[in-house]
Amino acid sequence: MAALRNIAGRRIIGALVVAGSLVAWELASLSGLLPDSIFPRMTSTFGALVELFQDPAFWSSFAQTIASWLIGIVIAAVGGVPVGMVLGRVTFLYNSSRLLIDFLRTIPAVAVIPLITLLFGATMEMKVILVVYGAFWPIMLQTAYGVRDTDRVLMDTARSYGLTGLRTARFVLAPSALPYLVTGMRISAVVGLLLAISSEILGSAPGIGLDLALAQTGGALTLTYAYVVFIGLLGVCVDFGLNKISRSVLFWHPSVREEAS
Repeated sequence: MAALRNIAGRRIIGALVVAGSLVAWELASLSGLLPDSIFPRMTSTFGALVELFQDPAFWSSFAQTIASWLIGIVIAAVGGVPVGMVLGRVTFLYNSSRLLIDFLRTIPAVAVIPLITLLFGATMEMKVILVVYGAFWPIMLQTAYGVRDTDRVLMDTARSYGLTGLRTARFVLAPSALPYLVTGMRISAVVGLLLAISSEILGSAPGIGLDLALAQTGGALTLTYAYVVFIGLLGVCVDFGLNKISRSVLFWHPSVREEAS
Protein backbone atom coordinates (compact mmCIF):
# COMPACT_ATOMS: atom_id res chain seq x y z
CA MET A 1 0.00 0.00 0.00
CA ALA A 2 2.83 2.39 0.84
CA ALA A 3 4.40 1.76 -2.57
CA LEU A 4 1.09 2.44 -4.32
CA ARG A 5 0.66 5.68 -2.39
CA ASN A 6 4.17 6.76 -3.36
CA ILE A 7 3.50 6.02 -7.03
CA ALA A 8 0.18 7.90 -6.91
CA GLY A 9 1.88 10.81 -5.16
CA ARG A 10 4.61 11.02 -7.81
CA ARG A 11 2.04 10.96 -10.59
CA ILE A 12 -0.01 13.72 -8.99
CA ILE A 13 3.06 15.87 -8.49
CA GLY A 14 4.14 15.24 -12.07
CA ALA A 15 0.72 16.21 -13.39
CA LEU A 16 0.74 19.40 -11.32
CA VAL A 17 4.19 20.33 -12.63
CA VAL A 18 3.05 19.84 -16.23
CA ALA A 19 -0.14 21.84 -15.65
CA GLY A 20 1.81 24.61 -13.93
CA SER A 21 4.29 24.76 -16.82
CA LEU A 22 1.48 25.09 -19.36
CA VAL A 23 -0.19 27.84 -17.35
CA ALA A 24 3.13 29.66 -17.00
CA TRP A 25 3.65 29.38 -20.77
CA GLU A 26 0.25 30.96 -21.46
CA LEU A 27 0.70 33.73 -18.89
CA ALA A 28 4.18 34.55 -20.18
CA SER A 29 2.81 34.86 -23.71
CA LEU A 30 -0.09 37.05 -22.61
CA SER A 31 2.19 39.33 -20.58
CA GLY A 32 4.62 39.76 -23.46
CA LEU A 33 7.47 38.06 -21.62
CA LEU A 34 7.53 35.54 -24.47
CA PRO A 35 7.17 37.52 -27.72
CA ASP A 36 4.63 36.20 -30.22
CA SER A 37 7.25 36.34 -32.97
CA ILE A 38 9.23 33.57 -31.21
CA PHE A 39 6.81 31.74 -28.90
CA PRO A 40 3.15 31.28 -29.84
CA ARG A 41 0.58 31.04 -27.08
CA MET A 42 0.05 27.68 -25.43
CA THR A 43 -3.65 27.67 -26.32
CA SER A 44 -2.86 28.49 -29.96
CA THR A 45 -0.28 25.71 -30.12
CA PHE A 46 -2.59 23.08 -28.73
CA GLY A 47 -5.39 24.37 -30.96
CA ALA A 48 -3.14 23.78 -33.97
CA LEU A 49 -2.35 20.34 -32.59
CA VAL A 50 -6.05 19.50 -32.41
CA GLU A 51 -6.44 20.61 -36.01
CA LEU A 52 -3.53 18.36 -36.98
CA PHE A 53 -5.33 15.39 -35.43
CA GLN A 54 -8.23 16.05 -37.79
CA ASP A 55 -6.02 16.07 -40.89
CA PRO A 56 -5.72 12.69 -42.69
CA ALA A 57 -2.41 13.80 -44.23
CA PHE A 58 -0.94 14.15 -40.74
CA TRP A 59 -1.84 10.57 -39.85
CA SER A 60 -0.39 9.37 -43.15
CA SER A 61 2.91 11.04 -42.28
CA PHE A 62 2.73 9.66 -38.77
CA ALA A 63 2.21 6.14 -40.13
CA GLN A 64 5.29 6.50 -42.34
CA THR A 65 7.41 7.57 -39.39
CA ILE A 66 6.19 4.77 -37.13
CA ALA A 67 6.55 2.15 -39.86
CA SER A 68 10.19 3.01 -40.54
CA TRP A 69 10.89 3.10 -36.81
CA LEU A 70 9.31 -0.28 -36.08
CA ILE A 71 10.89 -2.01 -39.07
CA GLY A 72 14.31 -0.64 -38.13
CA ILE A 73 13.99 -1.74 -34.49
CA VAL A 74 12.90 -5.25 -35.48
CA ILE A 75 15.80 -5.65 -37.91
CA ALA A 76 18.25 -4.32 -35.31
CA ALA A 77 16.93 -6.79 -32.72
CA VAL A 78 16.99 -9.74 -35.11
CA GLY A 79 20.61 -8.99 -35.95
CA GLY A 80 21.83 -7.64 -32.63
CA VAL A 81 20.64 -10.40 -30.29
CA PRO A 82 22.40 -13.37 -31.94
CA VAL A 83 25.55 -11.35 -32.59
CA GLY A 84 25.58 -10.25 -28.96
CA MET A 85 25.04 -13.83 -27.79
CA VAL A 86 28.01 -15.04 -29.82
CA LEU A 87 30.29 -12.18 -28.77
CA GLY A 88 29.33 -12.63 -25.14
CA ARG A 89 29.97 -16.35 -25.27
CA VAL A 90 33.26 -16.34 -27.22
CA THR A 91 35.78 -14.25 -25.30
CA PHE A 92 38.27 -14.14 -28.18
CA LEU A 93 35.70 -12.63 -30.55
CA TYR A 94 34.55 -10.17 -27.91
CA ASN A 95 38.05 -8.91 -27.15
CA SER A 96 39.24 -8.82 -30.77
CA SER A 97 36.20 -6.90 -32.02
CA ARG A 98 35.97 -4.30 -29.25
CA LEU A 99 38.13 -1.72 -31.05
CA LEU A 100 36.09 -1.92 -34.24
CA ILE A 101 32.79 -1.87 -32.35
CA ASP A 102 33.82 1.11 -30.24
CA PHE A 103 34.88 2.99 -33.38
CA LEU A 104 31.65 2.32 -35.28
CA ARG A 105 29.22 2.92 -32.44
CA THR A 106 30.78 6.28 -31.52
CA ILE A 107 30.07 7.66 -35.00
CA PRO A 108 26.92 9.78 -34.56
CA ALA A 109 24.15 8.23 -36.61
CA VAL A 110 22.96 11.70 -37.64
CA ALA A 111 26.38 12.30 -39.21
CA VAL A 112 25.82 9.51 -41.74
CA ILE A 113 22.46 10.87 -42.95
CA PRO A 114 24.04 12.70 -45.94
CA LEU A 115 25.85 9.51 -47.01
CA ILE A 116 22.79 7.28 -46.65
CA THR A 117 20.62 9.86 -48.41
CA LEU A 118 23.14 9.99 -51.26
CA LEU A 119 23.00 6.22 -51.61
CA PHE A 120 19.28 5.58 -51.14
CA GLY A 121 17.60 8.95 -51.61
CA ALA A 122 14.82 10.39 -49.44
CA THR A 123 13.07 7.05 -49.10
CA MET A 124 11.70 4.67 -46.50
CA GLU A 125 14.78 2.49 -47.00
CA MET A 126 17.05 5.37 -46.00
CA LYS A 127 15.16 5.87 -42.75
CA VAL A 128 15.13 2.16 -41.92
CA ILE A 129 18.88 1.81 -42.51
CA LEU A 130 19.58 4.78 -40.28
CA VAL A 131 17.37 3.41 -37.51
CA VAL A 132 19.05 0.00 -37.79
CA TYR A 133 22.49 1.59 -37.59
CA GLY A 134 21.66 3.54 -34.45
CA ALA A 135 19.60 0.83 -32.71
CA PHE A 136 21.86 -2.14 -33.43
CA TRP A 137 24.69 -1.21 -31.07
CA PRO A 138 22.78 -0.90 -27.76
CA ILE A 139 20.94 -4.17 -28.41
CA MET A 140 24.06 -6.07 -29.42
CA LEU A 141 26.27 -4.73 -26.63
CA GLN A 142 23.70 -5.13 -23.86
CA THR A 143 23.08 -8.72 -24.96
CA ALA A 144 26.82 -9.41 -24.91
CA TYR A 145 27.13 -7.84 -21.45
CA GLY A 146 24.28 -10.00 -20.18
CA VAL A 147 25.78 -13.21 -21.54
CA ARG A 148 29.19 -12.39 -20.08
CA ASP A 149 27.59 -11.66 -16.72
CA THR A 150 26.01 -15.12 -16.52
CA ASP A 151 26.70 -16.85 -13.21
CA ARG A 152 29.54 -19.34 -13.62
CA VAL A 153 27.76 -21.75 -11.29
CA LEU A 154 24.84 -21.88 -13.71
CA MET A 155 27.17 -22.55 -16.61
CA ASP A 156 28.95 -25.30 -14.68
CA THR A 157 25.60 -26.84 -13.76
CA ALA A 158 24.45 -26.80 -17.39
CA ARG A 159 27.73 -28.38 -18.44
CA SER A 160 27.47 -31.08 -15.78
CA TYR A 161 23.97 -31.96 -16.97
CA GLY A 162 25.25 -32.26 -20.53
CA LEU A 163 23.09 -29.53 -22.03
CA THR A 164 23.80 -28.76 -25.66
CA GLY A 165 24.86 -25.32 -26.81
CA LEU A 166 21.36 -24.41 -27.99
CA ARG A 167 19.70 -25.58 -24.80
CA THR A 168 22.28 -23.75 -22.71
CA ALA A 169 21.63 -20.60 -24.71
CA ARG A 170 17.87 -21.00 -24.28
CA PHE A 171 17.65 -21.95 -20.61
CA VAL A 172 20.74 -20.30 -19.11
CA LEU A 173 22.20 -17.54 -21.27
CA ALA A 174 18.94 -16.02 -22.53
CA PRO A 175 17.33 -15.57 -19.06
CA SER A 176 20.60 -14.12 -17.76
CA ALA A 177 20.88 -11.66 -20.64
CA LEU A 178 17.16 -10.72 -20.70
CA PRO A 179 17.38 -7.78 -18.23
CA TYR A 180 20.29 -6.37 -20.21
CA LEU A 181 18.46 -6.95 -23.49
CA VAL A 182 15.37 -5.14 -22.22
CA THR A 183 17.56 -2.17 -21.30
CA GLY A 184 19.14 -2.25 -24.74
CA MET A 185 15.73 -2.40 -26.41
CA ARG A 186 14.50 0.61 -24.44
CA ILE A 187 17.58 2.61 -25.40
CA SER A 188 17.37 1.52 -29.02
CA ALA A 189 13.65 2.30 -29.29
CA VAL A 190 14.12 5.90 -28.13
CA VAL A 191 17.25 6.38 -30.24
CA GLY A 192 15.53 4.83 -33.25
CA LEU A 193 12.54 7.17 -32.95
CA LEU A 194 14.83 10.19 -32.77
CA LEU A 195 16.77 8.99 -35.80
CA ALA A 196 13.63 8.30 -37.82
CA ILE A 197 12.40 11.85 -37.24
CA SER A 198 15.87 13.36 -37.71
CA SER A 199 16.27 11.60 -41.05
CA GLU A 200 12.96 13.12 -42.15
CA ILE A 201 14.05 16.60 -41.10
CA LEU A 202 17.59 16.47 -42.48
CA GLY A 203 17.11 13.98 -45.31
CA SER A 204 13.67 15.18 -46.50
CA ALA A 205 12.21 11.68 -46.22
CA PRO A 206 8.40 11.57 -45.89
CA GLY A 207 7.06 11.64 -42.33
CA ILE A 208 6.18 14.00 -39.50
CA GLY A 209 9.79 15.23 -39.41
CA LEU A 210 9.50 16.49 -42.98
CA ASP A 211 6.15 18.10 -42.15
CA LEU A 212 7.82 19.86 -39.22
CA ALA A 213 10.63 21.11 -41.43
CA LEU A 214 8.16 22.37 -44.06
CA ALA A 215 6.12 24.20 -41.42
CA GLN A 216 9.28 25.84 -40.09
CA THR A 217 10.58 26.93 -43.50
CA GLY A 218 7.10 28.19 -44.40
CA GLY A 219 7.03 30.46 -41.35
CA ALA A 220 4.08 28.66 -39.72
CA LEU A 221 5.35 29.17 -36.18
CA THR A 222 2.29 27.88 -34.33
CA LEU A 223 2.13 24.77 -36.51
CA THR A 224 5.86 24.19 -35.97
CA TYR A 225 5.39 24.26 -32.20
CA ALA A 226 2.42 21.93 -32.53
CA TYR A 227 4.62 19.38 -34.27
CA VAL A 228 7.31 19.80 -31.62
CA VAL A 229 4.78 19.23 -28.85
CA PHE A 230 3.40 16.17 -30.60
CA ILE A 231 6.85 14.66 -31.06
CA GLY A 232 7.55 15.26 -27.38
CA LEU A 233 4.29 13.59 -26.40
CA LEU A 234 5.11 10.70 -28.73
CA GLY A 235 8.45 10.22 -27.00
CA VAL A 236 6.78 10.21 -23.59
CA CYS A 237 4.23 7.62 -24.75
CA VAL A 238 6.97 5.41 -26.19
CA ASP A 239 8.99 5.57 -22.98
CA PHE A 240 5.91 4.89 -20.84
CA GLY A 241 4.88 1.94 -22.99
CA LEU A 242 8.37 0.45 -22.97
CA ASN A 243 8.51 0.81 -19.21
CA LYS A 244 5.25 -1.10 -18.85
CA ILE A 245 6.41 -3.81 -21.23
CA SER A 246 9.76 -4.19 -19.50
CA ARG A 247 8.08 -4.53 -16.11
CA SER A 248 5.78 -7.20 -17.51
CA VAL A 249 8.65 -9.12 -19.11
CA LEU A 250 10.85 -8.85 -16.02
CA PHE A 251 8.14 -9.48 -13.43
CA TRP A 252 10.37 -12.16 -11.92
CA HIS A 253 13.40 -9.89 -11.58
CA PRO A 254 14.29 -8.74 -8.00
CA SER A 255 14.31 -5.04 -8.96
CA VAL A 256 10.73 -5.22 -10.27
CA ARG A 257 9.48 -7.28 -7.35
CA GLU A 258 11.03 -4.83 -4.86
CA GLU A 259 9.27 -1.89 -6.49
CA ALA A 260 5.95 -3.70 -6.40
CA SER A 261 6.28 -4.69 -2.75
